[in-house]
Amino acid sequence: MSAVLTSSSVLTDIVQTAQGRSFSKYAPLAHFSAAPFRNEIYNNPYREGSNKNGVALSANEFAMINAGQYRPWINDPCRAIWDADNKLWRAFVLTNNNPEDDQQTWVEVVSPDLENWVANRIPFYLGSLDQPVLWGGSFIVDEKNTSGYGAGSVHYLVSIPGGGGYSQQSVARFIAPKLGLSPLYDGVVLGNPGVGNIVHAPGMDFRDPRVDWDDAAGHWLMKITVGYGIAFYSSPDLKTWSFLSIIDLSAWQQIETPDLVPMTAPDGSRKWVLFFSLKTWDGQPYSTVGYLVGNWDGTTFTPDFSTPKLLNWGSDYYAQAIWQHGGTTYCWAWMGNWNYSQMLPTQGFAGNQSVVTKLGLRKDTDGKLALHISLLETQRRHYPEFTQYWQINLSTSGTSSWSPDVANPGISWRADFSLLRPSPTAWADVTFEFCSDGTNYTRLIIQPSAGTITLQRSQSGAGPLQTNAPTAHALWQKDRVAPLPAQLEYKVTVIFDGSVVEVLINERTYLSSLIFPPETAFGMSLSASGTGGAIIRSFKLSC
Repeated sequence: MSAVLTSSSVLTDIVQTAQGRSFSKYAPLAHFSAAPFRNEIYNNPYREGSNKNGVALSANEFAMINAGQYRPWINDPCRAIWDADNKLWRAFVLTNNNPEDDQQTWVEVVSPDLENWVANRIPFYLGSLDQPVLWGGSFIVDEKNTSGYGAGSVHYLVSIPGGGGYSQQSVARFIAPKLGLSPLYDGVVLGNPGVGNIVHAPGMDFRDPRVDWDDAAGHWLMKITVGYGIAFYSSPDLKTWSFLSIIDLSAWQQIETPDLVPMTAPDGSRKWVLFFSLKTWDGQPYSTVGYLVGNWDGTTFTPDFSTPKLLNWGSDYYAQAIWQHGGTTYCWAWMGNWNYSQMLPTQGFAGNQSVVTKLGLRKDTDGKLALHISLLETQRRHYPEFTQYWQINLSTSGTSSWSPDVANPGISWRADFSLLRPSPTAWADVTFEFCSDGTNYTRLIIQPSAGTITLQRSQSGAGPLQTNAPTAHALWQKDRVAPLPAQLEYKVTVIFDGSVVEVLINERTYLSSLIFPPETAFGMSLSASGTGGAIIRSFKLSC
């Protein structure tokens, strides 16, 4: 089916678990993922148990031991930049390097279409740093030669643990003459200001600098995480930085990866959207991306509303990267959750990126502006085969379930379906069950009458492997519930890709989560419950 098996992606001594696909055999088709790498951790079962002295391991000891092992992983992505000379997109994602160097660095990934990604190289030499560690940041092309290094020079602004006389998190710069060439370390260009009006605590969260050219102000603008909020800095040359202002987001800690971009509202006015990843939401642990819509006057961001809206309501969507090109705003994020990421049966893959989406603004149900999210046009042509079905009636008083006549869609597929209410009958609750074998299943429950959509994965298959880690298991099993605005029709897209589920409804409600179903779980069905009915206007299964 959709599995891609290559000799370079096969591991013979893979992790053994009671459930979970042998992910080392597959290259996910729609999501960029870390490449498998054979090493010592794969030679023995990845499971809880005892240390060499026979003493039981605690959850923390288990996590720390396995964190010390080399596991190929990727997480925070950078924006993508179009390389017109080579006709491809260039982007970076945070990764570890190799077992010998044990470095945390950036790997360059390239794509012709923002859909098919290839890991290209690790171009950074870290020997000049006090610690061989790179954290988040951004890279930009200096088209105006503001830096004096030539028009087209590429500048990488990266947070590092310390250096240049600073013992805490600071911002370093690497410079290359053009895209595609390896950059050289230029030193720390923005040191940690220490305890005071900006950081408030030494060494905390002075990182993830995102830099863009502010055309109206005529300078570079940096957004950076600073402990209790986001600070804004300006620079004429990408080296000398001046503090502008700060926005207090302490109610939403911990936040990371700040992006600020201009977007056009439906009435044609220019608005600014401030994005940031969140580790808490509504007082609970989370892994998601929030945003505020407002105005930027060149110095200060003023939001239109005080409570952030969520871009994604799933369990695993973090550290977004936003970029703009040709009038389009793009976004992608790391599909993971720090609360359990080191306990998962990744079996050769330790980290996925979400698909790239397009963002725009429109009025929300509260009258405020909100994001609408759409998939790239090329993603509809991603799968070689599809089956189309039309006009299927679901009713709790009659036919209550339906399944497509596809025996096994494989490990990578996409379902697009449209739901209508059979007027004057009330809406039924509609459940889309997939990756099912009777015992294991994942469910998407659409409840128009209640105004909610729920993604359930508690029975999806393997979860965190450390059973004495109750917080991790509770978060894994927790249903993710998102608001579902009242509509006459619901257009639903569900993408399953090996270990990834992404759901988009009416280009407004977006959920992304990891699942690890067993090999036998490939069934799918749509069913109605409650009182009423629903019409499946169309159902397209691509695989």
